[in-house]
Order: sequence, then C-alpha cells, then structure tokens
Amino acid sequence: MNNKRFKRSLATLLAAVLAAMLLGQPVTASIKCWTNDEGVRECGNSVPPEYAQQGHSELSEQGIVIDRKERAKTDEELAEQRRQAEIAAERERELQRQRRHDSILLQTFSSERDIITARDAKLSAMDGQIALAQSRIEKLREDLDKRETKAASAERSGRDPSADLLEDIASLRRQIRSNQTFIEETRADQDELREIYNKDLERFRELKAKE
Repeated sequence: MNNKRFKRSLATLLAAVLAAMLLGQPVTASIKCWTNDEGVRECGNSVPPEYAQQGHSELSEQGIVIDRKERAKTDEELAEQRRQAEIAAERERELQRQRRHDSILLQTFSSERDIITARDAKLSAMDGQIALAQSRIEKLREDLDKRETKAASAERSGRDPSADLLEDIASLRRQIRSNQTFIEETRADQDELREIYNKDLERFRELKAKE
C-alpha cells in the first residue's frame, strides 16, 4: 500500500472511531476493515453490502486484529470442496474396510500354510464340479449323436423327423451349451479365487512382519 492509500485508510479508521464517540457508542466496539474495488483498504463500523462477501477483518480500538472473516467461496470452490470431502470420506471407508479384513484374516488363519490349504481345497472342489460337467457333456453328446443319426436316417428315407425327436435334439444342444458355459464361468471363478488368496497371503505376511 502506498503512502497516500495508507493515510486514507488511517483517516477512515479515525473518522469511524470519532463518529462512534460522538454518537455515544462505546469505543470498545470493534472496527471492520475491508478492501474496496480499487484495492484500497477501508474501515468502518460495518462492511458495506457490496463488500460483504469479500471477507474483512475486525480490529480492536488499539488497532489489533481480533477476528478475520474469510470471503465467501465461489460455486466452483464449493463444488471442489465437496469433491475433496467425498474423496477423503471414501479413503476413510476403504481404510475401515481394510482394517476389518485384516482382523478377519488374522483371526481365521494362524499361518501361511493355512491360507494355501484353504485355497487349494476350494480350487479342488471347483475342479470336481468342472469334471462332473465335462462328464455330463460327454453323455449328452452321445445322446445327441444318436438322435441326430436317427433324424438324418428319416430324412434319407424321405420322411420328416418327428417333432419330439427335433425337440430332443434342441434340448440336448441347449444342455451342452449350458454345461460349457458353467465350465467357463467356474474356471474364471478359479482365476479370481487364486488372485484373492494370493493377495490375502501377501497381506498376511505384511501383518505378521509388523508383529
């Protein structure tokens, strides 16, 4: 602030104090100071409405700052503040989830071998389900081959295959596709299970290392 602006600000402050004294107001009342559109600091008993959202300082009669009012945030600043708050809240939720998971991990398993054994047992059970589905597919294909052979024989004889036969063929094909889909999904589940247990194993090692 240059000398001219300083003198103007000081004169404004003194005028406000003098006015308060002349009006019988206690001189202990605080003085509010703000910055106008020209960048000049002004002071008075109250902030003009046009500057109310820009923030101001409150001074004691000795000129000591006793309070500061920050300027009102813009819509963009408020939106960013909410966004940052949501990010912080999600981080806290994730931290709480991790703590719960760690607690369960330590309560469930006493060693790395326990984790590996549990993983392998589940994978083995899923291998059994895959093997059973493959066995069903083989049986279904045998039945399908028989019915397709019968339908082809009828066509070679100049006859149309019966509706029941055609429905059986369609049903067998659907069952085969269903079992194939089951095998694919189960294998995908196995991959996911391996990933989960590998992460649990790694985390278990980290937690044990801190003990």
